[in-house]
Amino acid sequence: MDRANILSGAAFRTATHAALAVVAAFSLTGFVSFSYLRATLDATLAQQVRTDEIMLHDIYDAGGKTDLVQAISEINNPLSQTPRVIGVFDTDGIKLAGNIDNLPPLGTSRRIELTTTDHHAKSSSYYLNSTRFADVTLVLGQDLALTDMAEKSFLWVLLGAGVVLTVAILAIGYTASRSSLVKLTRLERTLDLVSQGQTDARVPVKGMDQIDRIADRVNAHLERLSSLMLSTRTTAAAIAHDLRTPLSRAFLSLQEAQSRLEKGQDPRAAIEAADGELTGLGRIFDAILRIARIGAETGRHDFSDVDLVPILADLTETFAPIAEENGQSLTLIPGPAAAPISGDSRMLRQMLVNLIQNALTHCPKGAAVTLAVKAEATATSVEVADAGLGIPEAERARVFDPFFRLDRNRTTPGSGLGLALVKAIADRHGATVNLSDNEPGLKVTTRFPGNVRLVKNVSSASDGGKLAGLG
Repeated sequence: MDRANILSGAAFRTATHAALAVVAAFSLTGFVSFSYLRATLDATLAQQVRTDEIMLHDIYDAGGKTDLVQAISEINNPLSQTPRVIGVFDTDGIKLAGNIDNLPPLGTSRRIELTTTDHHAKSSSYYLNSTRFADVTLVLGQDLALTDMAEKSFLWVLLGAGVVLTVAILAIGYTASRSSLVKLTRLERTLDLVSQGQTDARVPVKGMDQIDRIADRVNAHLERLSSLMLSTRTTAAAIAHDLRTPLSRAFLSLQEAQSRLEKGQDPRAAIEAADGELTGLGRIFDAILRIARIGAETGRHDFSDVDLVPILADLTETFAPIAEENGQSLTLIPGPAAAPISGDSRMLRQMLVNLIQNALTHCPKGAAVTLAVKAEATATSVEVADAGLGIPEAERARVFDPFFRLDRNRTTPGSGLGLALVKAIADRHGATVNLSDNEPGLKVTTRFPGNVRLVKNVSSASDGGKLAGLG
C-alpha cells in the first residue's frame, strides 16, 4: 500500500494538525505549570529559611553575636545530614562560623551556586537568603537538589505525556487514513471493473461512515446502470428478433412484386403488403423513439393542470363503439366531478389510450372493461379493469419490458410496446403502475401520489392530434 497516499489522507493531515495543536498547548501549559511549580517550591524553601532566620534572630537578640556564633557552630555539626548553607560574617565580611568561606552578594532571596566546607563539600545549587543584623550578616540557604529533581521529574512526565498523546493522535490519524484509503481503493477497483464490462461488480460496504454512505449510493447507481444496460441489451435483442419477421415479409412482398412485374402481372397487391409491413415498422420505431425521448426528459416546466375526468369521458365515448363491435362493453364508473393533476395532457391521453386498447385487444367477446377515477387527499388514481384472462403474477413485472408479449398473445396484432410506453409516461409523471387480479381479469391502477392540484374550474386539456395505441 502506498504510504504516501495514507500520509496525505485527510484523516492523517487532520491528526497532524491536532498533534501540532497538542504540542503547542502542552508547551504553553508546561511553561505555566513549571513556573507555578518552581514558585511553589521556592516559597516552601523560603518559608524554611525564614523559620531558621527567626530562630537565629531570637538567639542574637538574647545573647548577641557570641551566642549566635555558638548556635551556628552547633547547627553546623559535621554529623548533621541536613543539606543546608549557614554562615555568619562580621561587618568586614570575615567568616565567624558556618560552612561557607565567603560572603555571597547581599540582596533578596535567589538561587546561587556555592561550595560548602563541611563533609557535604561540593558545588551545588542553593536557595539563599542574606540578612544583616547590627554587627553581623547572617546567610541561610537550602539545597535545591530535591527541588531540581522534582522539577526535572515534572518536565519528564510532561514531555512523556506530550509525546505519548502526540503519537497516539498520529496513530489514530494514520489508522483512520489507512482505513479510508482501503475503502477508496475498493471503490476505485470496483469502478475499474465496471468500466471493463463487469457490470455486476459492487463496492463492499462494511460500516456506515461517510465513505460507506458514498459507496452505498455508488452501488445503487451501479445497480441502476446495470439494469439499464441489461434493458438496453434486451431491447436491442428484442428489436432484432421482432423486426426480423416484418422485414422478411416486406422483402418477400417486394420480391413477389418484382416477379409479377417480370411476368406482366399486376404487382399492386404485393406492393401494398410491403407498404403495410414497412408502415408497421415505422410505427414501432416511432414508439421506440417516443419511449426513449420520454425517459430522457427531466423537469416538469412544461406541465400544466390536467383534469383526468373529462379525458376519460372523451375516451370512453371514442372507444365504446369499438368495444360494442367486438361484442364487449366499455363503461366509465361515476366518480369525482374533477380530478386535476399536474402533467402533460398529450402524454396522459396516450397512456390512457394504450391501457384501454390493451384491455379491449386481449379480452374475449362478452368481456366488460371499466374505467374509474379516484381522487384522494394526496393522490389521484386511474383504474382500467377488464374481465379477460388476466396476466399471471410471475409475468406482471416483465410486461413493462419493451417487446415482451405473453405466449398466448403472439398471434394477435401488436408490438409489445404499449405497456412499456405506459410505464415511461407514468415514470415521467412520478406515478406508479400496479397490476392486480380483477377476479377475473386484470386491473391496472396508475397512481399519481403527491400530484394533486386543488384548483377550480379546470378545463379539459385535449389535443387535436390523432393518437394511436400500441398493443
